[in-house]
Amino acid sequence: MLVTTDNTALELTEAQQRDKDNLSLIANKSIGELVKSNPELLIFPKHFEDNEDDIACDPIFELALTDTKTVLTTGNIMGFVGVQNTQLKIQSRFAQTSINGFNGMSNEASRKEESKEDYFLHYMLQKVLYFNLFDLKHSNNQTKVFDFLVYLFPYFLKKALSQGLYKEYQKKAYNDSNLRGTIDIKAHLQRNLPFRGSVAYRVREHSFDNPLTQLIRHTIELIKQKPNLRDVLHNDSETLDFVNLIVQHTPSYHVRDQQTVINANRNPFVHPYFTEYRSLQKVCLQILRHDGLKYAENDDKAYGILFDGAWLWEEYLNTLLHDIGYKHPTNNNRQGGIKVYKQKLSGNNVRRYPDFVKDDCIILDAKYKHMQGNRINRDDLNQILSYLFLYQANIGGYIAPAVDNNLALNMGVLNGFGGSIHKFKLAIPQQVASYQAFKTAIAQNEVNLINNIKLLSLEKGMQDGLAKA
Repeated sequence: MLVTTDNTALELTEAQQRDKDNLSLIANKSIGELVKSNPELLIFPKHFEDNEDDIACDPIFELALTDTKTVLTTGNIMGFVGVQNTQLKIQSRFAQTSINGFNGMSNEASRKEESKEDYFLHYMLQKVLYFNLFDLKHSNNQTKVFDFLVYLFPYFLKKALSQGLYKEYQKKAYNDSNLRGTIDIKAHLQRNLPFRGSVAYRVREHSFDNPLTQLIRHTIELIKQKPNLRDVLHNDSETLDFVNLIVQHTPSYHVRDQQTVINANRNPFVHPYFTEYRSLQKVCLQILRHDGLKYAENDDKAYGILFDGAWLWEEYLNTLLHDIGYKHPTNNNRQGGIKVYKQKLSGNNVRRYPDFVKDDCIILDAKYKHMQGNRINRDDLNQILSYLFLYQANIGGYIAPAVDNNLALNMGVLNGFGGSIHKFKLAIPQQVASYQAFKTAIAQNEVNLINNIKLLSLEKGMQDGLAKA
C-alpha cells in the first residue's frame, strides 16, 4: 500500500512500476468523471458537484511521468482508493504521521510506519459522521481499510433506513391452496400429483426481501463474524433496531447466496425517493467483495472511500460552533447564505455562503490549510471582506488547523467602515501514544479555541457601545 498525505508531492521509485501502472488508470482524471465510471468509489461530500471548492473538477491525485522519475501529487482529498491490487492511503498533512512511501520497506521501518495512525482524520470523521471508535489498533494496512469501512457502515445504514425500509416487486413461487397468480404447470405436475389441494404458482408482489436488503443482510452477517468489529452493530439503540429490522425482513437469507446477491447489485442503485440507499449499497459491496479491499487482478475499476479535506474540516468545526450560536449556511442544499443583489432580476439571483455566521455580524471562514504568521492570502482576504460588506458586519476571521500551538490573533482594524479581522488556529496533537490520548488532548485545544472565539462577541459589544457613545 502506498501511504502519503494530502497536498503533498511524492516521488515514486522504479521498483513500484506495477503500482504506478495501476494508479495511472485513475490519475489526472476529475472526481466527477471517476465517480460516473466507478460505481464503488464513494466521495464525501455526496453533493460534491455543488461544493463551493468545486472538487468535481479536481483529480484525486496527479501523476507526472518523466524519463527519470514519477511524481504523485495529492490535493485536498483524503481517504483510501485502489485499483486492482494497489491501494493508496491519503492521510491528513496535519496528522502526527508523516511517513510517505510503500510498505515494501525494512521490517523495522515497516513496524515504525504501522505504529503511526492518522488520528486527526479518524477523529473528524467520528465527530461529523457520528460513529463510535474506541481505539485504532490493527495488524496491517489492508485490515485498516476494511475496518474503516465497517466503522462507517452504521452511519450509512441509519441514513438509508431513515427513509424507510426499501421494497420492490419480486417474482415469488408458492405451492399452496391460495392461488393468486400464474400456475406453474411444470412445478405443479412435479409436486402435486396425486392432487392434494395445493397448486404451484408464481406471483409478482411487493417484498422487503429483495436483492438490496439481502445485500445489507449479508454485510451484517459478515460483520458479526469479526470479533473486533461486531460491536459497531449495537453501539446505539437506533443501529441495533435497524439491524434487527433487516434481519426480520430477509427470511430467505443464506450465506451460500452471497455471490449471487453481489452480482444482483452490480448496477448502481437508483431511486427517486430512496436516495440514501445508493451510498449504503456501495459500502456493502466494498465490505463484501473485498473483505479488506481485495479486487480481481483484471478489474480496472477504482474503489474506496474519500473525503474532501476542506469539507470535512468545515463540518467538524460546525460541531464546535453550533453550540455557541453560529449558523452554518450550506451551498449544496441552498440553506442560509445571503443574496448579492437586493432587486431580483433575470440571472442575478446569486447567493454567497459564508462558512459560519453569528447574528449577521460575525463571519468566520474555515480554512483547511497552513496559515502562517500574520499573512493572509489575497483571495482569502478578498473573500472575507466581501462577506463583511454583504452582511454589513464588522468582525471577520479564519479558523485553520495547526501542527504547533493554538493561536488567536487580531490582524488589526480595517479601513473604510472599520471592523477587524482575526485568525484562529486549532493545534492538532502530534506526539500522542494512543487514540484516546489524542482525543483528550484535542478536546482541551477545542475548549481554548471556543473560548477565544467567544471573545469576538465581547468585542462586538464594545464596538456597539463606542458607536452609541
